[in-house]
Amino acid sequence: MRAPHPALRAAFSQRGNASTISSELFRNFFQSLGLLAVAMIAAIYSSAAGKGGDAAAAALSAVLSLMIAFWVAYRFVPRLARQANWDWLPFLSQYQLSREGWIYFGAVIVVVFAAVNTANNLLYMVLSALLAVLILSGFLSVWNCRFLVLDMRLPDRCFAGQTFHFTVGVSNEKHVFPTFSLFVAPAERDGLFFERLYFGAVRAQSRATLSGQGSFAKRGRRVVTHVQATSRYPFGFFTKGRRYRVTPSECICYPEILPKEQLNFSTADPQGWNAASTRGLGCDLYRVRDYAPSDSARHVHWKASAKTASLKTREFTADESRRLTLIFDRFGRPEDSGRFEELVSRAASMAFHLVEEGVEVEFISDDWKTSQQDSNRLDAILTYLALVEMSPRPALPCGEPGAGAVRLSLREGRS
Repeated sequence: MRAPHPALRAAFSQRGNASTISSELFRNFFQSLGLLAVAMIAAIYSSAAGKGGDAAAAALSAVLSLMIAFWVAYRFVPRLARQANWDWLPFLSQYQLSREGWIYFGAVIVVVFAAVNTANNLLYMVLSALLAVLILSGFLSVWNCRFLVLDMRLPDRCFAGQTFHFTVGVSNEKHVFPTFSLFVAPAERDGLFFERLYFGAVRAQSRATLSGQGSFAKRGRRVVTHVQATSRYPFGFFTKGRRYRVTPSECICYPEILPKEQLNFSTADPQGWNAASTRGLGCDLYRVRDYAPSDSARHVHWKASAKTASLKTREFTADESRRLTLIFDRFGRPEDSGRFEELVSRAASMAFHLVEEGVEVEFISDDWKTSQQDSNRLDAILTYLALVEMSPRPALPCGEPGAGAVRLSLREGRS
């Protein structure tokens, strides 16, 4: 029986995590609700006992009620606060005092001391104006970031470590007031990196979009669900930040593609391959030509360069056989995670460069292999490698390394 595709495993894992969080939230809620009900009963009994003249019972039940209430506040309220979704509350934002804000508050403190010590009505009027500006700044800052809907569009495919183009849209649903001076930056937990984008103004009942360049550091199925928006409007005293939920945008991040110079194509046994009359990734010398800035230094022909007093580089012949099989082994233990990622990147790089050279690449693993129905074989291989997961006991892939076949595995030296 074939194992489920890595994409299905990831989807079931995310669904399972969400279900676990939801069940824990409801369990904490009902436990705290039950304890508070007991505390309320104890408080009612304390009141009744006090009216009946039983001071000892009233005091004991009152202490019990307070202890239960404090225990709920200490034990359950922080858990419920961490697990609840607070994004719907517009006033729960992050504020950071800017340099100008510190200067302004310093001036307010000076005026406060001067007004109190001198009892000068003019200073009290100045203080009132300063406090009014501060209150107005807070009100306009909150209103500036309200009724905004943000969205993001990512490409369907990208490579780890390489930049790609994306767009961010800001819709202002306010009927009259525009939104000014808004910075949009990536949220930390989504793994997306990009330079923050600046929206100078978004008019009421309109939408503004900006394009940027971003990147993902690691391969996998990347889903962006939040972005961070900040603004210093209106006076720059505070930097107001808030996380906005966006429509989930999904991108398959392929493994990092290594340069050809970092790959060893000689691992494919050249036995039975005949040199063709065109250049490629073979082993036989094709010609010696002048060195170009884009050429690798490892292919410099030093002897010819010394004779001609100018740099020369070697080109190699392509192989007549245009077919190669990559046998990928998912074996790996927890301590091999770094080496496994390097192996995945090497497999993706070999497939990418070989296909670019016109080689027909067949890919075989224990849970997946290429087929003739694949319209874009390279895309199918890279998608599999983007989602593949390491396994401590996978089945050994079919096929043996030899002429026209390469095995990529971490099993060497393992029992």
